[in-house]
Amino acid sequence: MSDTPFARPMPSQGAATSSSDETVDAGERGALRVADRVVEKVTRAAVLGVPGVAPDAATTGTVGRALGRAYPHVTCSRAGDRARVLLEIALVWPAPAASVARQVCEAVTEQLWALAGVHVDEVRATVARIVDPSDVLEATGTTKERRVR
Repeated sequence: MSDTPFARPMPSQGAATSSSDETVDAGERGALRVADRVVEKVTRAAVLGVPGVAPDAATTGTVGRALGRAYPHVTCSRAGDRARVLLEIALVWPAPAASVARQVCEAVTEQLWALAGVHVDEVRATVARIVDPSDVLEATGTTKERRVR
């Protein structure tokens, strides 16, 4: 047999222990490292899930999106499992900026904790652009329904 602490005697050698009898302390099981890119993607999804935030397709064209000019702009700085998030978002007119920005901050904080285990120390959301509702309809491929009188 090996001298390592993980070696167990084979059942044929007369050992009567089962794997359910052995418990491993949580600190010895390992660690989960969440990549910065994952934190940014979770943040972006949380922002885009808030009503009133313009979808990225409505904020710029194909070339602008390829150059990274679409909103939301997400900047995360991390230290271990803690993060500070800076956001620039685009709103659909006539969404109330203060209310939507507050909802964005709450959504980012909740989603980063729930999905990535990251504590958010600070979220700053800046409304950088207001988008016309017709631009959102065109970008999403939805046609505007006209009312007939």
